[in-house]
Amino acid sequence: MKCQRLKNCCELTLAQQQQQQQQQHRLVLQLRWHTFNVARVHGAACSPSATSVPGVHFTSRRKMWHRTIATLLVFLYFGGDSLAGFPNQISIGGLFMRSTVQEHSAFRFAVQLYNTNQNATEKPFNLIYNVDNLESSNSFSVTHAFCSQFSRGVYAILGFYDRKSMNTLTSFCGALHTSFITPSFPIDADVQFVIQMRPGLRGAVLSLLNHYKWEKFVYLYDTDRGFAILQAIMESAVANNWQVTARSVGNIVDPIEYRRIIEEMDRRQEKRFLIDCEVGRINSILEQGFSNMSLDRVTSGGANITGFQIINPDSPIVQQFLQRWERLDEREFPEAKNTPLKYTSALTHDAILVIAEAFRYLRRQRVDVSRRGSAGDCLANPAVPWSQGIDIERALKMVQVQGMTGNIQFDTFGRRSNYTIEVYEMKAAGPRKIGYWNEYQKFVYIMDPQVTNESSSVENRTIVVTTIMEAPYVMYKKTIYAEDGE
Repeated sequence: MKCQRLKNCCELTLAQQQQQQQQQHRLVLQLRWHTFNVARVHGAACSPSATSVPGVHFTSRRKMWHRTIATLLVFLYFGGDSLAGFPNQISIGGLFMRSTVQEHSAFRFAVQLYNTNQNATEKPFNLIYNVDNLESSNSFSVTHAFCSQFSRGVYAILGFYDRKSMNTLTSFCGALHTSFITPSFPIDADVQFVIQMRPGLRGAVLSLLNHYKWEKFVYLYDTDRGFAILQAIMESAVANNWQVTARSVGNIVDPIEYRRIIEEMDRRQEKRFLIDCEVGRINSILEQGFSNMSLDRVTSGGANITGFQIINPDSPIVQQFLQRWERLDEREFPEAKNTPLKYTSALTHDAILVIAEAFRYLRRQRVDVSRRGSAGDCLANPAVPWSQGIDIERALKMVQVQGMTGNIQFDTFGRRSNYTIEVYEMKAAGPRKIGYWNEYQKFVYIMDPQVTNESSSVENRTIVVTTIMEAPYVMYKKTIYAEDGE
């Protein structure tokens, strides 16, 4: 009776065999010998004639063989995912202020561009995001926004800060090992877990001052952008005997105050101004300080204005982005279609490229980025840092990609390095590129001074004026030294 039971256990129907053969396919053949040895070692290779032991039910060789195959298939399936050590979705956070409407649209659009990429090699995972609004003047709001992101288990945060919120955000990032990628102004101090997308302008400004040989000028700066350039200019002023008048305009609320500053500088015969502010504040200074003239009217009047540009309009990446950007629906992406693209929006787009490339690298290296070791409480005392945060920060700093702002790579402190800044002069006919600056060559002037087309400039030219003699407007002036024809 026992032999009959064992014989029935060894028999499989033809349909079952065909189904199992289809599932096992080539893997069954490769593992056959290994499985047989495993079954033999564990004593499961019995036959109907095998000795029966009371209380122990032996399984036939074929049944044990199929069970082992199933076990190995399950092991290989889960083992393959564990071996990769990588999720199918990477959750990132977003912190945006009220003034960063277009940057928020660029952030969502850049994520959409990545997720719709049909190349599986370039898109081995999807990006998902959670966004919070940031009220920089309210420290509680800053804390709540960051903790909200951290509790959701985001792998990194892309966002903006100002002088009021910067210290709070960077402190959280350092304590909890959460990387913060930002297009905001570069931080003067050396901080960890902050990746700064915006290149520093200190070297470019000093090179341009030396090129134009300015020895006396007014420096108007915004305190929200830091004091790195101010410190560098003052050090150069002492070394080169410059006469620099520095005025902070970061706390000015009434635009009329700009006019008072310009009028005061005009009384002191100051004709050269170095303005280190955001574009909106620069326009206000020009409109109020120069007789309500816009930037176009200032350049039309013959003023020489030089500025920096980090977006190369001839780049294929920029052109492809703008073609898609201009076709977006502004109801879904505000300030996308009828508003000029800001450089901070381009930096936001590039930040998504950096994040995607960093996590592709981590996936290739089979780094486990799970949220082990953290309960998601950012206010825990003592702080519980994310154990995988250091690996993510290291991967972000190792990125080197080409974006809308050119070559993107970072130094050990997360600052942009090996970048190029283009230098433009604003003319009545439009901006004209006159050179570029990088860390190695410094400022390189590429314009031929003999090749110009300045129809609006009257410098070093002879002008013939024709009028009609009519008193009392135009009359001959007779003097004792008058000669014929005067």
